[in-house]
Amino acid sequence: MSGYHSDPKSAPNVGSEPLSLASAEYKRHPMYSPTEWLFETISSILSLGLLIGIACIFWYMDNKPLSAWSAPVSLSATISILTTGCTAALMHGVSQFIGQLKWLHFKSGSRKLSHFETFDEASRGGAWGSIMLLTTVKWNLATIGALITILRLTVAPFAQQVVQFEQRDITFPDDNVTFGYAHKYYREILGDLANARTESIPQDPNMQSAVVQGLYDISTLATFSCPGVCRWTGSYISLGFKSQCKNVTQETLPSEHCDGGLGISTRFYVTDYATNYFMNASSMLGNGGPDLPDTFPEITRFAIYRSTPNAGFGAENINITECSLSLTAYNYTNAIANGSDFSFGKVQEVDFGGKNSWNLSTDQAWNWLYVNQSRSDNIPAFEIFYANLVALENFFVSQTIVTEWVEGNFVNKNPGLAAALSGDVNIEERFEKMAASMTDHLRYGPNAQSAHGERVERQPFVSIRWPYFIPPLATELMAILFAVLTIYSNRKDRHVPLWKTSTLAVLACQHEQQLGLLQSTVKNIRELQESAGKTEREEVISGYEVEYQCDTYRTGDLHKNVATMEECAQICKDAGSSYCAHGAKHKQCVVGDENGTDKPAKGVYFMVKVEDEPFPEQPEESFPKGDCNMELEDCEEDLKVPGLAKD
Repeated sequence: MSGYHSDPKSAPNVGSEPLSLASAEYKRHPMYSPTEWLFETISSILSLGLLIGIACIFWYMDNKPLSAWSAPVSLSATISILTTGCTAALMHGVSQFIGQLKWLHFKSGSRKLSHFETFDEASRGGAWGSIMLLTTVKWNLATIGALITILRLTVAPFAQQVVQFEQRDITFPDDNVTFGYAHKYYREILGDLANARTESIPQDPNMQSAVVQGLYDISTLATFSCPGVCRWTGSYISLGFKSQCKNVTQETLPSEHCDGGLGISTRFYVTDYATNYFMNASSMLGNGGPDLPDTFPEITRFAIYRSTPNAGFGAENINITECSLSLTAYNYTNAIANGSDFSFGKVQEVDFGGKNSWNLSTDQAWNWLYVNQSRSDNIPAFEIFYANLVALENFFVSQTIVTEWVEGNFVNKNPGLAAALSGDVNIEERFEKMAASMTDHLRYGPNAQSAHGERVERQPFVSIRWPYFIPPLATELMAILFAVLTIYSNRKDRHVPLWKTSTLAVLACQHEQQLGLLQSTVKNIRELQESAGKTEREEVISGYEVEYQCDTYRTGDLHKNVATMEECAQICKDAGSSYCAHGAKHKQCVVGDENGTDKPAKGVYFMVKVEDEPFPEQPEESFPKGDCNMELEDCEEDLKVPGLAKD
């Protein structure tokens, strides 16, 4: 084996073996032997298997909810455990490979002894030792191992970066998730009297409430059912109302006639009073004949007059607005609910093709308004009990709606809903809210149908970012390549001892002064490992203390019929030898030569004499206690010299 030059004048170098030793055969074992590459191969395969296992977990959990991970250990902890095991298994092999390349490096030529320490530090898996190997030693195969040692520090962080947790919405069908829509407006409101007139049809209080809430801009919570966050992905068509308004002031004032045909009555008396607000309404249902009027589905028309009387009670800021209320249908899509909030993603009026699709049936005592189903246009069938519309019209033309407000010296006996629309209120906006409120009443009223939706829950999902997996994968592939190249470069025909990171191999080296090398007579690392740890120290006979090992001896003179180790030790002591071996089974004693060869032998105790310390440590004497003055006087007496006078 190679060693170091002992010339102190130059930097310590380790030289290559002489040619006479270059062909020395070191004992090699089968590949499956622990002294060969068994453990390194297993650790490399284990490391690769763990990395493949991590990749399989990533593939399985990609784009899945975190709840899909049912293991008792969390996903992050599992990845951390597997990456720790992967790097530990990887570094076991890499460390051994670097340690083995150390012997190959020194066998190939004369090297600085400091390189030995550098290789040793790198083989321990330290990042600093690997950096020193990269920067102070000429690049060789071990350089790959140093790079792997540094890169493996990135395996765990990058493996954790691969997994990203995202909050995503998950939907679950839930029968409790509902909102209403209606294809019919029917309420049993007829009286029992045969002579009941249309004006005596009972009112729908909920519809009246919807009208008032809209005109007064009273906001109410939407009626729906949702235990948290919900959504409806379907499209739902519901019967409803719509309004249209326009300012006709410029057209009306010159002609004193409304385009809609409604009359407006105002009051004025000089220095006494003037009309501030007036509203008129007219039913557009016709006279109840067999045919619907041409203006249908318009059911009511309104005219609103507003002004601001001045100090002389003259009308200023006159505003005249005409509005109409019509039947229609709406298509609701992408409804969502969150807590108490409810809204539609899109509300679109149903297009009936620009024609009046409503029909009036006359086969019953009270007629029905209906729209036939159109599959091609995706329009369902609608039905409205005619008497319900009549009752609604009675309310609109009543003095609750048709009213006035006069400022000044005038008694307003029937204010009705004048306060809702007088002043600077946006009339068009209020009528739109009235139509929407009436539509909501149809959707949530007695004829409502339930639109079932889905409950939405936010759950953490696992998203795998594969680019972050490249560094761990590259590190593993480099480790596999490094293992293959190292095993191949240390094949048997290279005559390199397979000592790897063994410290015993270093301790077994001897200094050859003639060659200037450190060499070892050990050719079989297994024998060295078996003998390691078997040394014990004991005083066999008086004055002959030895350290003895098991299963080895040194060649020398053989003595037979020696029954005990004590007798053997006495023979060695008498012969002046420091090496002796005793075989109890054969009662033999070998007095070893100083230059003998150590050989294995089962059941033999090998004894090496331990020399006594030439300068044993002495226990420190404690400082004597007593009177310091007396000790000082004694010292002075001892130091007196004859012939010298005392001062």
